[in-house]
Amino acid sequence: MGKSGCVVCKIVGVLVIIGALNWGLVGALQLNLVDQIFGAGSALARVIYVLVGLAGVVKLISCFKECPCACKK
Repeated sequence: MGKSGCVVCKIVGVLVIIGALNWGLVGALQLNLVDQIFGAGSALARVIYVLVGLAGVVKLISCFKECPCACKK
């Protein structure tokens, strides 16, 4: 994810980074920031987890396809 790229791909990148940092905190400090901020098992926390998961799928697809969200650059 460089400076070029569509807005959707940039948002996907940010979500993947947020998810990775949260998992790093869970592994290193047993601290889940999403649960801490939004409440464990809350609807908003679940939405965030789903968005991060979908972002991971899009990022995986981007390994094989230049812009998987079909946005124009």
